[in-house]
Amino acid sequence: MLSFLAITEAVKGLVEERYPENTVYMERVPVDFARPSFLVELGPVEMLDASCGCLEVKATVVVTAFVEADDYYNSHVPDLMTRMGAVQELFAVDGLQVEDRFLHVTANKGNCQFDYAETSVTFQYQDDRPGGDEWPLMGEIQTKWGPPQGE
Repeated sequence: MLSFLAITEAVKGLVEERYPENTVYMERVPVDFARPSFLVELGPVEMLDASCGCLEVKATVVVTAFVEADDYYNSHVPDLMTRMGAVQELFAVDGLQVEDRFLHVTANKGNCQFDYAETSVTFQYQDDRPGGDEWPLMGEIQTKWGPPQGE
């Protein structure tokens, strides 16, 4: 199965490519973190039945943008909206290449607050079910052709 860490790292790489001068944190930000910066974290994950050996996976990655804040931790909202829009544009495509897979973007939602802006991107793909028995491939098959005997 494709790891969720690989998905979040691919998203982080895309944000770093767009904003090379900013720090991009993974999963948590430290106390007194750098601003402007970004936080990339895994959001909700849904696994649905696709077939007996396959799952339909919907994984959401949340990218949070931070800009300079005042003494009350309020930021300039137009700057946050600009960053949110730029991150949404990164994912306004058919999908994201992660390792040898191409994950389809099914949702791209933005939400701007007074001190941060979030972009939630949902990726959808199919993957093999984990675990289970590994059955050997079918080998030799013997069949008889012709009319039934005894008639």
